[in-house]
Amino acid sequence: SEEAMHLARKVLLRGLVRRQHAGVESDAASVVRLWELGRWPDCHDTPLISEAFHFARTCWKAHIAGKAAARWSDPGAEQLSAQRVADEEALFGMFTQLEFWRLPPSELLSPWVPSQLLACKVAERCKELDEQRQRLVESNDNNLREINRLRQIVSQLFAKLEVVDSRSLHSMQKQREVVDTLQLLY
Repeated sequence: SEEAMHLARKVLLRGLVRRQHAGVESDAASVVRLWELGRWPDCHDTPLISEAFHFARTCWKAHIAGKAAARWSDPGAEQLSAQRVADEEALFGMFTQLEFWRLPPSELLSPWVPSQLLACKVAERCKELDEQRQRLVESNDNNLREINRLRQIVSQLFAKLEVVDSRSLHSMQKQREVVDTLQLLY
Protein backbone atom coordinates (compact mmCIF):
# COMPACT_ATOMS: atom_id res chain seq x y z
CA SER A 1 0.00 0.00 0.00
CA GLU A 2 1.01 3.64 -0.32
CA GLU A 3 1.33 4.09 3.45
CA ALA A 4 3.66 1.10 3.74
CA MET A 5 5.79 2.39 0.86
CA HIS A 6 5.92 5.83 2.49
CA LEU A 7 7.18 4.28 5.73
CA ALA A 8 9.68 2.13 3.81
CA ARG A 9 11.03 5.24 2.06
CA LYS A 10 11.47 7.01 5.41
CA VAL A 11 13.31 4.02 6.90
CA LEU A 12 15.45 3.66 3.76
CA LEU A 13 16.35 7.33 3.80
CA ARG A 14 17.24 7.27 7.50
CA GLY A 15 19.42 4.20 6.91
CA LEU A 16 21.16 5.84 3.93
CA VAL A 17 21.86 8.99 5.94
CA ARG A 18 23.27 6.97 8.86
CA ARG A 19 25.47 4.94 6.51
CA GLN A 20 26.66 8.14 4.90
CA HIS A 21 27.63 9.69 8.25
CA ALA A 22 29.34 6.49 9.36
CA GLY A 23 31.15 6.12 6.02
CA VAL A 24 29.88 2.56 5.62
CA GLU A 25 29.25 1.50 2.03
CA SER A 26 28.89 5.11 1.00
CA ASP A 27 30.23 4.55 -2.52
CA ALA A 28 27.93 5.69 -5.30
CA ALA A 29 27.14 2.18 -6.59
CA SER A 30 25.95 0.98 -3.15
CA VAL A 31 23.98 4.15 -2.49
CA VAL A 32 22.26 4.04 -5.88
CA ARG A 33 21.46 0.32 -5.52
CA LEU A 34 19.75 1.00 -2.18
CA TRP A 35 18.18 4.26 -3.42
CA GLU A 36 16.25 2.40 -6.12
CA LEU A 37 14.45 0.38 -3.45
CA GLY A 38 12.54 3.55 -2.51
CA ARG A 39 10.72 3.74 -5.87
CA TRP A 40 11.11 7.50 -5.70
CA PRO A 41 9.24 8.37 -8.91
CA ASP A 42 6.04 7.26 -7.12
CA CYS A 43 6.69 9.50 -4.08
CA HIS A 44 4.48 12.61 -3.94
CA ASP A 45 5.12 13.64 -0.32
CA THR A 46 6.89 17.01 -0.48
CA PRO A 47 8.60 16.85 2.95
CA LEU A 48 9.97 13.38 2.17
CA ILE A 49 11.06 14.48 -1.30
CA SER A 50 12.81 17.42 0.36
CA GLU A 51 14.63 15.07 2.72
CA ALA A 52 15.61 12.76 -0.14
CA PHE A 53 16.72 15.74 -2.22
CA HIS A 54 18.92 16.91 0.67
CA PHE A 55 20.48 13.45 0.88
CA ALA A 56 21.11 13.39 -2.88
CA ARG A 57 22.69 16.87 -2.63
CA THR A 58 24.99 15.62 0.12
CA CYS A 59 25.99 12.64 -2.05
CA TRP A 60 26.64 14.97 -4.99
CA LYS A 61 28.72 17.26 -2.75
CA ALA A 62 30.82 14.32 -1.55
CA HIS A 63 31.27 13.15 -5.13
CA ILE A 64 32.39 16.59 -6.34
CA ALA A 65 34.73 16.98 -3.34
CA GLY A 66 36.26 13.57 -4.07
CA LYS A 67 36.61 14.44 -7.71
CA ALA A 68 38.36 17.72 -6.86
CA ALA A 69 40.73 15.99 -4.46
CA ALA A 70 41.67 13.26 -6.93
CA ARG A 71 45.14 13.35 -8.38
CA TRP A 72 45.01 12.86 -12.10
CA SER A 73 48.65 11.88 -12.17
CA ASP A 74 47.92 8.62 -10.34
CA PRO A 75 48.74 5.45 -12.30
CA GLY A 76 45.06 4.34 -12.28
CA ALA A 77 43.74 7.78 -13.21
CA GLU A 78 42.01 6.64 -16.41
CA GLN A 79 40.14 3.85 -14.65
CA LEU A 80 39.37 6.17 -11.73
CA SER A 81 38.16 8.87 -14.12
CA ALA A 82 35.83 6.44 -15.90
CA GLN A 83 34.49 5.28 -12.53
CA ARG A 84 33.87 8.89 -11.46
CA VAL A 85 31.90 9.56 -14.64
CA ALA A 86 29.81 6.43 -14.03
CA ASP A 87 29.25 7.50 -10.40
CA GLU A 88 28.28 11.00 -11.52
CA GLU A 89 25.71 9.59 -13.95
CA ALA A 90 24.33 7.27 -11.27
CA LEU A 91 24.07 10.09 -8.73
CA PHE A 92 22.43 12.34 -11.31
CA GLY A 93 19.89 9.55 -11.85
CA MET A 94 18.99 9.79 -8.16
CA PHE A 95 18.00 13.43 -8.63
CA THR A 96 15.93 12.66 -11.71
CA GLN A 97 13.88 10.06 -9.84
CA LEU A 98 12.57 12.72 -7.47
CA GLU A 99 9.67 15.03 -8.27
CA PHE A 100 11.95 17.94 -7.39
CA TRP A 101 9.58 20.40 -9.07
CA ARG A 102 7.43 20.07 -5.95
CA LEU A 103 10.19 21.67 -3.88
CA PRO A 104 10.40 25.38 -3.19
CA PRO A 105 12.92 27.14 -5.45
CA SER A 106 15.09 28.00 -2.43
CA GLU A 107 15.99 24.30 -2.02
CA LEU A 108 17.21 24.14 -5.60
CA LEU A 109 19.52 27.13 -5.16
CA SER A 110 22.56 25.27 -3.96
CA PRO A 111 25.96 24.77 -5.51
CA TRP A 112 25.49 21.06 -4.78
CA VAL A 113 22.56 20.61 -7.17
CA PRO A 114 23.71 19.53 -10.63
CA SER A 115 23.39 22.41 -13.04
CA GLN A 116 21.98 20.02 -15.65
CA LEU A 117 19.08 19.36 -13.29
CA LEU A 118 18.29 23.05 -13.01
CA ALA A 119 18.62 23.47 -16.77
CA CYS A 120 16.24 20.54 -17.28
CA LYS A 121 13.76 22.07 -14.85
CA VAL A 122 13.88 25.42 -16.63
CA ALA A 123 13.63 23.77 -20.05
CA GLU A 124 10.72 21.60 -18.94
CA ARG A 125 8.93 24.61 -17.47
CA CYS A 126 9.49 26.56 -20.70
CA LYS A 127 8.11 23.62 -22.67
CA GLU A 128 5.04 23.44 -20.40
CA LEU A 129 4.47 27.18 -20.74
CA ASP A 130 4.87 27.00 -24.51
CA GLU A 131 2.37 24.12 -24.72
CA GLN A 132 -0.02 26.08 -22.49
CA ARG A 133 0.39 29.14 -24.72
CA GLN A 134 -0.27 27.00 -27.79
CA ARG A 135 -3.43 25.58 -26.21
CA LEU A 136 -4.58 29.11 -25.38
CA VAL A 137 -3.95 30.26 -28.95
CA GLU A 138 -5.92 27.30 -30.30
CA SER A 139 -8.70 27.91 -27.79
CA ASN A 140 -8.74 31.59 -28.72
CA ASP A 141 -8.96 30.74 -32.44
CA ASN A 142 -11.80 28.30 -31.76
CA ASN A 143 -13.60 30.88 -29.66
CA LEU A 144 -13.23 33.52 -32.37
CA ARG A 145 -14.62 31.11 -34.97
CA GLU A 146 -17.53 30.33 -32.67
CA ILE A 147 -18.17 34.03 -32.03
CA ASN A 148 -18.16 34.73 -35.78
CA ARG A 149 -20.53 31.80 -36.37
CA LEU A 150 -22.87 33.07 -33.66
CA ARG A 151 -22.73 36.59 -35.08
CA GLN A 152 -23.75 35.21 -38.47
CA ILE A 153 -26.66 33.32 -36.88
CA VAL A 154 -27.73 36.46 -34.98
CA SER A 155 -27.53 38.41 -38.22
CA GLN A 156 -29.72 35.85 -40.02
CA LEU A 157 -32.21 35.79 -37.15
CA PHE A 158 -32.31 39.58 -37.08
CA ALA A 159 -33.02 39.64 -40.84
CA LYS A 160 -35.82 37.09 -40.36
CA LEU A 161 -37.19 39.15 -37.48
CA GLU A 162 -37.23 42.23 -39.70
CA VAL A 163 -39.18 40.30 -42.36
CA VAL A 164 -41.63 38.99 -39.75
CA ASP A 165 -42.04 42.48 -38.27
CA SER A 166 -42.77 43.97 -41.69
CA ARG A 167 -45.27 41.18 -42.46
CA SER A 168 -46.83 41.65 -39.07
CA LEU A 169 -47.14 45.39 -39.63
CA HIS A 170 -48.61 44.79 -43.09
CA SER A 171 -51.10 42.25 -41.61
CA MET A 172 -52.11 44.72 -38.91
CA GLN A 173 -52.75 47.39 -41.56
CA LYS A 174 -54.88 44.94 -43.54
CA GLN A 175 -56.81 44.01 -40.42
CA ARG A 176 -57.38 47.68 -39.63
CA GLU A 177 -58.67 48.26 -43.18
CA VAL A 178 -61.00 45.26 -42.88
CA VAL A 179 -62.26 46.46 -39.49
CA ASP A 180 -62.82 50.00 -40.84
CA THR A 181 -64.65 48.62 -43.88
CA LEU A 182 -66.83 46.42 -41.66
CA GLN A 183 -67.70 49.36 -39.43
CA LEU A 184 -68.74 51.44 -42.45
CA LEU A 185 -71.00 48.65 -43.66
CA TYR A 186 -72.89 48.33 -40.42
